[in-house]
Parts: sequence; structure tokens; C-alpha cells
Amino acid sequence: MAIPENVEAWDRVERRPDLVAYLLLLSAEYAGAGAHRTLDGFLLGWVTVLDRHLDGTAVLGGGWRGLACQLYRARTAEPHRDTALAEPPTAEDAVSNASDLRRYLATLAVDFARDRQEMRTRAARGLWAGDGGSWAHGTAEAWFDGWAAWLAVTPYAHELEPVGWRSVAEQLSAARIYE
Repeated sequence: MAIPENVEAWDRVERRPDLVAYLLLLSAEYAGAGAHRTLDGFLLGWVTVLDRHLDGTAVLGGGWRGLACQLYRARTAEPHRDTALAEPPTAEDAVSNASDLRRYLATLAVDFARDRQEMRTRAARGLWAGDGGSWAHGTAEAWFDGWAAWLAVTPYAHELEPVGWRSVAEQLSAARIYE
């Protein structure tokens, strides 16, 4: 197994366990970066990556490595600013191509930002803010950790290969709620 040793080594990701290790590296990078990049910023950066490098009919080439490459690029991509892409919201099970994944990523980003704002508003009013809103994690690093944890133990691993647009959406959906 060619486990990546830093986020620059995305090209060493070959299998699901490698992506688990890569997600943990992304988590550590985000934890070290402080609040400079939010999860919604990352997700909208991923939309930009898909805008620049793929068309609506593109296939997700490279399997796990291709996914790691997209994650690597999304880290520093300028966030897509047109949140209208998230209207109407796209469900995970509606994702079948790159365009659908773009809309789903935008849907997740808008939902995450809304959830964080609701949590801040409740806290500012002195109300109990719950256990973190409708998202299991309130930070990008915790979300990467949750995605990695789910991916490491999921009983649905056989449904994730070959890696495709729908299986990526399934992983993102699980990462949203997995603790």
C-alpha cells in the first residue's frame, strides 16, 4: 500500500484505505490552518475544480487517486460564488454525473453555512445550540475525520467501487452525519 505522507502526495492514493489516510492528512492540514478555510469554502472550491477541469459528461477518472486529486485541488481553489447552483437542492441519490456532483456540493455548502449561522444565532440569544446542528461536525477538519472514519468501517464499501459520481455523493452524505 502506498499511503500518502502529506497532502502533496495525492498521487499515491490507490485504494480506499489510502484515501482514508489522505482524508486524515487533509484534516490535520485544516486543523493547522485555523479558521482560514471553512468547510463550505472547501466544498465551493471543489465546485470550482469541477467547473475548470470537467464538463457535465466527464467521467471520474483515476478511481481513488482521481478523487484524491480533486480534493487536493479543492483545498486551494477559489470558492464558487454562485450559490444559486444549490437551488433547488440536489439530493445525494440524484447524482449521476459531474454536473450533478457540482450541484450537490453547492447544496451541501449552502446547508452547512445555514446550519452554522443557525447555531451562532441560537448561541447569541443564549439558547441551547444543541450538539452542533444538523451536521455532525462544525469544522472542516472534523468533517474530514468523520468522512475518514466512515470510509474505514463502512459495510457498504462494495458499493463505492468503482469510484464514480454517485459513490462520491454517498461518501459526502455519510460524512455529513457520521460521528
